[in-house]
Amino acid sequence: MAYQIIPIADAVKAGIQDSESRGAVWDDTLYTQGLRFANNGRVILIARSEIAPLQDTAVWSTTHEDVGEYSALLTKTGTGADISTYLQFTPNETLTLNDLAEAIDAVTPAWSFKHWSSAHTGNFAQIEFRFEHASLTTLGVDHGWLEITCFPLQGHTGGNVAFVLAALAAATNFGFGGHTPDGSAVFEYGAHTLTNLLDDVNTAWGLAETGEVATTYVLKRIRIELWETLPARSTYIDSVVIDGVAYPVEPGMAGAKLGNDLTGTTLSFVDVRDRFGRFETLAPVVEAERSLIVGPLLPALFNDSGGYVRFLPSAHPAAPTTLFYSALRVGDPT
Repeated sequence: MAYQIIPIADAVKAGIQDSESRGAVWDDTLYTQGLRFANNGRVILIARSEIAPLQDTAVWSTTHEDVGEYSALLTKTGTGADISTYLQFTPNETLTLNDLAEAIDAVTPAWSFKHWSSAHTGNFAQIEFRFEHASLTTLGVDHGWLEITCFPLQGHTGGNVAFVLAALAAATNFGFGGHTPDGSAVFEYGAHTLTNLLDDVNTAWGLAETGEVATTYVLKRIRIELWETLPARSTYIDSVVIDGVAYPVEPGMAGAKLGNDLTGTTLSFVDVRDRFGRFETLAPVVEAERSLIVGPLLPALFNDSGGYVRFLPSAHPAAPTTLFYSALRVGDPT
């Protein structure tokens, strides 16, 4: 992993607005006007959230591991709403929906993962595959994508004392949804089994957009998740196998992300016209107990006519005053 060292020229401490100083920065813990700083293209904003996770967590763990040094621990506390809490990564080979279907039909190569689940009976880890139409990356539009969610551990009785294999098979239930290339929405979570994967998906795809099939859509993302709020439960995930290729669950795996779909606080930059009369928007999200660095911001895009960048944080519903900001002027923004 490569790192860049950014020399710090000087720091501006968060505080009440000083209208006489172009370098003034303030936070909105006690004041509602937001934050503003003079921006010469050498300023970065650091936002820190101290909001505790509201409902569930996903972390790297060394408590139990099948191979290597880590596993991914997914935890549901039994509160809040149904929401994805997950380990996510990207495949290191080009695979299509057809490759998954053929593997299921031939009972090889394996698509599986191992889990060590707590002593509860409930719906444990499910695995989601996101496939995309080739035009999605070339055209940059949000059309032509498909998510297949497989349920190998519905109604599972946990209490493992070792890692247990969960392998996808012909009888595994799945649901799917997405958009065809013309933007038509598809969503089906009925009684589908993987033995009918291509038929079920392509029938729905063709009904949504005449003649369209998803057979050659390319696998872009893999997500193993806990979804339902209840019961409170946890599971360690390790040793994922995708089309016969083993993926040790370690922090360095390609595209690795641990998290949940609960939105943190969004830093909504104020809509002001730049010196060319354009409106630009920027809305980075600070998740629970995270730090975020934004910038350097191009003055031509984000400064108002006075040379300032301004934004307002949209308060987190659980703790609207637990975001802290500071701005640093860096020596070399490149």
